[in-house]
Amino acid sequence: MLESLNERGFALWPDALDPGEVAALAARPAVNAAAQDDAGDRELLREPWCGELAAALRARLSAAGLLAADAVAVQCTLFRKSAGRNWKVTLHQDLSIPVAAQVDDARLSAWSRKQGGTFVQPPVELLQRLLAVRLHLDDCGAGDGPLRVVPGSHRHGRLDADAAAALRAAQGETACTARRGDLLIMRPLLLHASSKATRPEGRRRVLHFLYGPREPGYALHWSLAI
Repeated sequence: MLESLNERGFALWPDALDPGEVAALAARPAVNAAAQDDAGDRELLREPWCGELAAALRARLSAAGLLAADAVAVQCTLFRKSAGRNWKVTLHQDLSIPVAAQVDDARLSAWSRKQGGTFVQPPVELLQRLLAVRLHLDDCGAGDGPLRVVPGSHRHGRLDADAAAALRAAQGETACTARRGDLLIMRPLLLHASSKATRPEGRRRVLHFLYGPREPGYALHWSLAI
């Protein structure tokens, strides 16, 4: 997995959680609330059960050599795609991180507020140290709007729209299908997109964790670190 993560920017860890663990997570009210009307939540890490899960995943990822021993979980976002909430995402990189407060540093850009929190785009050096971990709570086949990624694109730094399109045209895309309980591990700088689901009866619930170094630098502090 580590070789794939380093070279391609993503890796799949099949059956990372057993069926009982996944079923318990999928049944939680925070995961199911208003499933037909709400596309998700970016503040789940503040809930004790989610913090415990983030810590358990961190320990397993560190033991497998996929995550630094001093890494911390800084965010968990629930994505909930269904017939009631169906969307596509254009090709992009994940460039914003959640921080405690705005600071004055010319190397930091695109400050924003989302769901009451402060976000910023840091330099590539920090983005390269981040790891996204997507836990699938449902099967995600070709008809469920899976992520499509451009392998190896994480090694090209921050890309504008033209450069991203050119790289996708040159290298092609890979659809990241998964089964419930699988982990899709990826670098945030990896170019990725997704299409609308075409299977109306299906649903795709994903817990998207973001891990980073305990000290992000640039006088920044994480809004939450577990």
